[in-house]
Amino acid sequence: MSLGNTPVVFAATKCGDCGPGYPTPQEAMKGPREEIVYLPCIYRNTGTEAPDYLATVDVDPKSPQYSQVIHRLPMPHLKDELHHSGWNTCSSCFGDSTKSRNKLVLPSFISSRIYVVDVGTEPRAPKLHKALCHGECEP
Repeated sequence: MSLGNTPVVFAATKCGDCGPGYPTPQEAMKGPREEIVYLPCIYRNTGTEAPDYLATVDVDPKSPQYSQVIHRLPMPHLKDELHHSGWNTCSSCFGDSTKSRNKLVLPSFISSRIYVVDVGTEPRAPKLHKALCHGECEP
């Protein structure tokens, strides 16, 4: 299968013993509850001229900041429309403690930029690691 001149490669549904995570969704449900979540927040069609941002939300019911945005990381450009995030290491992989999900990848619809956010150094206050602009990822 291809998209124009670009071949499409379908990956296996399981990476094997190559990273963090759980072997099955059932095992993941038995794991520790998340204490924070990351949400891409956009301003498109709101009338607000500000960069999109990554919100860090406290989801620990025992925390005094429960259900509050505890950090905002603004992107360096306007009009990106952040959309769907992903990890630098496959979420279905497990068994290798040398792998870490320490980067969050944020692609954008409108600008075609891809932001890589360091969530490993300070998970409650992530920082921008790298911004890839249109054309930088092409072969």
